[in-house]
Amino acid sequence: MSTKSNSEIVHEERRMARTTAIGLGVWLALTIAAVVLLLAFGDAISSLFV
Repeated sequence: MSTKSNSEIVHEERRMARTTAIGLGVWLALTIAAVVLLLAFGDAISSLFV
């Protein structure tokens, strides 16, 4: 039966945490960009549909 050493488990957990942090950072950046664009150009965008 194969067992992982403690350092391998820690390395894998750190890699998954880094991937999660990058994903959340990208999501946050896209959300902030969307809010800024809507605040800046919201009137112009809404006038296209009215």
